[in-house]
Amino acid sequence: MQHVNVDKQEVFTDYVWSFMMPDHDHWKKEIENIVLIEKNKSLHNFSTENLEDKPVQAHKTAWDSHYRYPAIMNILKIISSAIQQSIKQDGWEAPDLKPLEAWINWYEKNQFAYSHIHHCLLSAVYYVKSADSPSEFFFHRDDRFRLRKEKEDSNTKLVKPKEGTVIFFTGCQYHSVSANTSDVTRITLATNFQGVYPQNWDPYATK
Repeated sequence: MQHVNVDKQEVFTDYVWSFMMPDHDHWKKEIENIVLIEKNKSLHNFSTENLEDKPVQAHKTAWDSHYRYPAIMNILKIISSAIQQSIKQDGWEAPDLKPLEAWINWYEKNQFAYSHIHHCLLSAVYYVKSADSPSEFFFHRDDRFRLRKEKEDSNTKLVKPKEGTVIFFTGCQYHSVSANTSDVTRITLATNFQGVYPQNWDPYATK
C-alpha cells in the first residue's frame, strides 16, 4: 500500500485551573466556625444542612449559603476575581460572574461523592481542610466510542488538590470525589457561576 501522510488536529480540550486561596488560614477558620455551628445544631438550635439525597454523600449546608453567611460571600468574591483574571489572560470571553449556588461540604469518614455534573458556566471547589483527610478529585467523560492509545485510561483523570487550593472548571465536566478514609473531617466549599453578559453583547461580532 502506498504511504500517505495523515495529519491530525485537536478539536476540543477541557481544562482545570487552580490557584491558592489568599489568606487561607483566615478563611479556613471562618469556614470551620460555620461547620462547627452546623454540626452542633441541637446546641445552637440552628442548621441549614441540606438533607436531600444528592451525589455528594456527605454533610452539606444549604445551596444559598453565600446569602446566609457573609464569609462565604466574601470568599466567592475572591474566587470570582481570580477566575476572571485567569480567563482574560487565556483569551476566553470573560463575562461578569454571578454565583448561582454556594455550599459547604464536610466529609466524615467513608463519605464521598458520586460522579455528577453541575449544569452551569463554571464550577469551583475550595479545599478548606484536607491536609489530614486524603482527597482525590476525579474527572470523567463517556468516550467509549473513540480510538485510544494502548494502556491509556482516557475516561478518568485524577487531580489531587492540596489544602488551600481552589480548582475551577467548566460546569459540563463530570466529576466525583474519593471517600474520606481518615477520622479527620474534610471540608470543601463548592460554588457554581453563571455568566452575565452586557445587554448589547454580540457573540458573532467580528473584532
